[in-house]
Amino acid sequence: MKKKLLKPLLCMLAMVLILTLLTSCSNDRSSSGTDKNVIVDQLGRTVEYPDKVEKVSAGHIYAGKMLFAMGQKEKIAYQLQIGADTEALAKVDEFYGSLPTVLSAPNGVDSPEGLLALGVDVVFTDAGKGEEEAAVFQNAGIPAIAVSGETFDEVYETARIMGDVLDCPERTQEVIDFIEDLRNMVSSRVKDISDDEKPVVMVCGSGGVYTAATADMFQHQMVETAGGINAGANLNGKWANVSAEDIILWDPDYIVLGSSFGVDDVESVLTDPALQTVTAIKNKDVYIFPSTLGWWDFPLPQSVLGIIWTAKTIHPDQFTDINMLEMADSVYEFIYGYTYSELGGVL
Repeated sequence: MKKKLLKPLLCMLAMVLILTLLTSCSNDRSSSGTDKNVIVDQLGRTVEYPDKVEKVSAGHIYAGKMLFAMGQKEKIAYQLQIGADTEALAKVDEFYGSLPTVLSAPNGVDSPEGLLALGVDVVFTDAGKGEEEAAVFQNAGIPAIAVSGETFDEVYETARIMGDVLDCPERTQEVIDFIEDLRNMVSSRVKDISDDEKPVVMVCGSGGVYTAATADMFQHQMVETAGGINAGANLNGKWANVSAEDIILWDPDYIVLGSSFGVDDVESVLTDPALQTVTAIKNKDVYIFPSTLGWWDFPLPQSVLGIIWTAKTIHPDQFTDINMLEMADSVYEFIYGYTYSELGGVL
């Protein structure tokens, strides 16, 4: 009789043990983050996204150009308005040129309704604009993943996020390695320059010479990597408004204006009567990032070119062998599949 009772009891215990193990495995899988339908974005939000992401959108310049760097041109739902480089791409690339534009898309592209009409599965929004922007799309039923690129680490995290969501993890490492190789090339050439020998560099935004890049911005890392000292290193926020007195106090050795836009040009800065005692003005070391195809000083994948150009400008002896056009050709081909020259860019 005891043997008859023991057998079913052992079976029941075995079943309980199996269920316990299965539950444990399931919990481990969930907590380890291997669920391919969930991602934590760069605002710390947990976002669910479809099993198969076929069409994507980007709500700002950085995310859009990271999509190209990640090799995801075929998943972009429409022609992104993110600069002269993508305008040039539309002219030479048959696929990208055939995509809907702001004008040709039936419901536009600047609203959740417009993106839904285009069949967008995921939109990458600007983490710098907070949860409010993401919520606009999320509430309309489009998974919104916020990304940011103000530091190298943030750029690499964006690559990892996009690699997971768009199922291209191998490209993630390619992007990181590509940027790191160029970053290390610059760092290795300026590493022996002492702090006393490093020039002070002021990077200005679209507001002109009276705006300065702060310690919170990508431009800060760009200058430091290039072997310089950011004039606005003690400031915070985005594009701090500064006075002539601030610039005179910093006495930058170089003043660099943002790429291809802004209220100032080199001549207007050099002739500004309030700045004539500044070293950069006296030595005529005022420059503008030279690209005619997209900005090299924003948190974008091609901003490695901004680092190389800055380093070559402030430490020319260490970079005599670097040809900027050849370097631009290489970087743009990696990002877009076409060289800078093929896209019509000039320096």
